[in-house]
Amino acid sequence: MAIPAPSILLVPPHPSSQEDPIYIECTAPQGFPGANFTLYQGEKVVQLLQAPADQLRVTFNLSGGWEAAGGTFHCQYGVLGEHRQPQLSDLSEPVHVSFPVPTWILALSLSLAGALLLAGLVTVAVVIRKVKVKKMQKKR
Repeated sequence: MAIPAPSILLVPPHPSSQEDPIYIECTAPQGFPGANFTLYQGEKVVQLLQAPADQLRVTFNLSGGWEAAGGTFHCQYGVLGEHRQPQLSDLSEPVHVSFPVPTWILALSLSLAGALLLAGLVTVAVVIRKVKVKKMQKKR
């Protein structure tokens, strides 16, 4: 039997690049202190943490350069129930981690687009000029 899902949130400071650490906090409902928490990215287990015996929450620290830092994360906790049988919670709601596009990439793509546009305009101008020159030569 599933027990209530934990809450999950992205803890500040929020990452601004893939090298920045990601902090994700998971909290069990009242009545479940000292739970064992599992953090998932999609369906893959990322990290396991146990809350202190008198605490309901843990904070997962995914350090910079982590292989698949962005994406959708869920957490789940487990406790020992009646007759010391393990019980697992439902999965938390998802939390989404994404990174802004670095400004140098934006500037580079805009300058490349500008260069291509300029090259296209120059090509069109040269073609029009050649057509006009040919028409003038035919008139002579």
